[in-house]
Amino acid sequence: MREENYFYRLFGEPAAEWQGTDLPLGPPQARRVFALLLIEAGRPVPLGRIIDELWGEKPPVSAKVQVQGLISGLRRALRSPRGERPILTRGAAYLLDARPEATDTGRFLCLAAQGRELLARDCHREAAQRFRDALELWRGPVLAGIPASAEFVARWEEERLSVLEDRAEAELGLGEHDRLVPGLRDLLVAAPFRERVCGQLMTALARAGRVVEALDVYTEWRRRLVDELGVEPSPAIRALQSEILRDGQGRTAREYPAYQEPAVPSQLPPGIPDFVGREALIAELLEELGHDDGRGSPPVLLLTGAGGIGKSSLAIRLAHQVADDYPDGRLFAALRGTANEPRSPEAVLAGFLRAFGVPSDEIPADVDESACLFRSLVHRRRVLLVLDDAAGEAQLRPLLPAGGGCAVIVTSRVVLTGLELGRRVPVDVLSPRDAKALLAELTEIDEDPVSARQVLEHCGGLPLALRIVGSRIGDRTGWRLADVAGELSVERRRLDWLCAGDLAVRGSLSLGYRQLAPDRQRLFRRLGLLPSADFPTWAAALADYGEPETTSRALEELRHRHMVQPVFRGTGAPRYRVHELLRAFAVEEVAAEPERIRADTVERVLGGWLWLAEKASDRLSRSVLRPEPGNATRTSVDEELVTEPLSWFQSEVPALEAAVSRAADAGLGELAWELAVVAASYFDHSGLYAEWSRCHRSALDAARASGCARGEAALLRGIGQIHLYRDDFRAAGEAFTESCWISERIGDVAGRARALTGLCVLARSTGQYETSRAIARRALALFREIDDVLGMAHAHTSYAAASMEPGLFDEAQAELDEAWRLCAELNDPHRMALVLRRRGQLHLLRDDRRSAMSCLRRALEMLDSLPDEICATRVRADLVRIRALPGNRQGPEKVLTGTQ
Repeated sequence: MREENYFYRLFGEPAAEWQGTDLPLGPPQARRVFALLLIEAGRPVPLGRIIDELWGEKPPVSAKVQVQGLISGLRRALRSPRGERPILTRGAAYLLDARPEATDTGRFLCLAAQGRELLARDCHREAAQRFRDALELWRGPVLAGIPASAEFVARWEEERLSVLEDRAEAELGLGEHDRLVPGLRDLLVAAPFRERVCGQLMTALARAGRVVEALDVYTEWRRRLVDELGVEPSPAIRALQSEILRDGQGRTAREYPAYQEPAVPSQLPPGIPDFVGREALIAELLEELGHDDGRGSPPVLLLTGAGGIGKSSLAIRLAHQVADDYPDGRLFAALRGTANEPRSPEAVLAGFLRAFGVPSDEIPADVDESACLFRSLVHRRRVLLVLDDAAGEAQLRPLLPAGGGCAVIVTSRVVLTGLELGRRVPVDVLSPRDAKALLAELTEIDEDPVSARQVLEHCGGLPLALRIVGSRIGDRTGWRLADVAGELSVERRRLDWLCAGDLAVRGSLSLGYRQLAPDRQRLFRRLGLLPSADFPTWAAALADYGEPETTSRALEELRHRHMVQPVFRGTGAPRYRVHELLRAFAVEEVAAEPERIRADTVERVLGGWLWLAEKASDRLSRSVLRPEPGNATRTSVDEELVTEPLSWFQSEVPALEAAVSRAADAGLGELAWELAVVAASYFDHSGLYAEWSRCHRSALDAARASGCARGEAALLRGIGQIHLYRDDFRAAGEAFTESCWISERIGDVAGRARALTGLCVLARSTGQYETSRAIARRALALFREIDDVLGMAHAHTSYAAASMEPGLFDEAQAELDEAWRLCAELNDPHRMALVLRRRGQLHLLRDDRRSAMSCLRRALEMLDSLPDEICATRVRADLVRIRALPGNRQGPEKVLTGTQ
């Protein structure tokens, strides 16, 4: 498309021309949409922003359709005779494809820049012409007839006034002093507080020989400044007044110095137009930056976080929002802290000093002298500094101003704990709500919410990753969110896909990794061998073959550099977490290590989880389902970590699930089934049937693939128990029967006895009491054969339970007495409480409510002391049922607490 044939105007009423002919833009709403696209020419404007612009907080239901209709109308209006259409679709956004030279704003800025370059070379005539050409583009107020933000209009009015002043500067250089006076007087009336206009008018009058008038202009301008703003004129214009007062030295008109405006650098990069989220944090930080309580030191915000997390975008957004509060300068420096050679403080200070007009030959070579000169220059001035990507405290200290009127925003991947000034502000990933909102700005998530959810999960709230997704969908015709979700679901390809142009997640993450010492790099990449992104310190130590204390220090350094995040849960033992994409990067890096080392490391780490899980399970109530240990590798870890077994298990549930999956994926069938069955002790205790089922089914496939028959049988027993809890009796029977058959085939007496206990409960649950009693006797004989006292107690209790329903109360009582004796021999309070519960049920069947209540209360006391909330809840339910029986006068609150 030959864009030079189009020309677009914002100065005056918004307009579009084709080869000099105005094109009809349609109704007012269409003109507003066109104006918004033109303001952001060359950049996508999200659909949501257009809707907000047209209807605010209460858009109609048909808003999306209406916008599409307005865009279609504009495309028809702007269609050239050759069929060119400059409005393009980019994902869920629209873009006006226009180069700067095809807009009046772009052409204005270009002419102004050319004029200023000519003015700097003292080419006054050519400069004046460029400024006149720029001003001729103005056909009226910006966006006349279109609602526009006051900030946008004020920005362009400021640009126009600056060019008017530049034109006056050039014409002063041509000696047109008298001719300039009326125009400068009018300009000073229109903009009464512009110091440069006042100085130019004083210069023009003095050079025209009208010294008294020049001094009167200063006197009147100073009076207005003091009366209305409460401030004194700057040193620059006071110096000009002093020069004019020295007129008695025979100076000619041309010898009067021209007013030199103090340099006001404005170096902030453009902000991101579709910035989303962090509203509460931004509001808090804006208040801190804008709050002037007379403090002696400047507010310094230290925004720290991982690469790609949006620190720089946040800093620039903050800077633009407070820029007007710092009229004496807005400085920006890229410190390149993640580069091989960060910028030196001397180089940064030299750039700042030149921005304030200090000649290069007057800038000190010594960093301390440069810092002193810089602080003197900004003393009592309101200057904002944005220092992006700081390497550390030593780089920052010389760059910080001393006065309270200034403010500093720093970004860094390093936690700057050693800096004397500043408030550390950790910048985390976007919240799920904000991440979803950003993705919605960039793509059409409403069309496929399931894929959108998967994309959000894979990107982990990292703004850089989300922007790359939006960019690639907008750039690839036919790509949908479902395609993106499929690409990102493969961890080994995830970072390959997350790149667009010069945006790349891998490149951003690599910068931080390359700055680590070799031993820290090894530790970080080996985190990719851990089963989950969330891990305890001891697991990292096993992965790196290091001591826990040494690994703790290394992890703190990684935390300091935002390569890991601290997580504290459960027992309070230190834990860390690696972001999903950092973990993908670690997996890539560790793949370069020898396969044997990787395999040994995985087995060593998983053996540590098995070791601790067994120690924790030993401290819980004993379960008849838990088999004898297998042959999996165990790695010794400090047992003090599991002194509170329930808290430990609660913290480790996700990691244990992931450990079972990792063992299965690695072909470690023995480790997989042992991890699964030992974790089942806690799953059963806490009623976590979904986790229990996932672990067992994952491990079952691995055990079968590895030929671990005993493990297969043990897992089938656990699966059968889960089916029993869910009243799926057919599936339970299949699992227990297969477990029993495998155990018999391999000669595992204990396994066969445990499978029979499951079949015994199954028969009782389906009303087959005689069958249940017979199976209980078979199980009891096997438990006696291997001298398993806990199994014997369980078999006696099961036999008693199967005898109670048919009314065989004396047999049931005898079995429970024997079970009680065996439990007392084991000193097992949990199993004793279960026997007491059965006794209570037996007394109730015999219509002995008092004895039933006594047994159940004793059982509840024992269970509450263990604790075992699930079994305790069942006993409380028994007590409530007794209370509900006719003739019971005891209060319900006493029944529930087990007190008289």
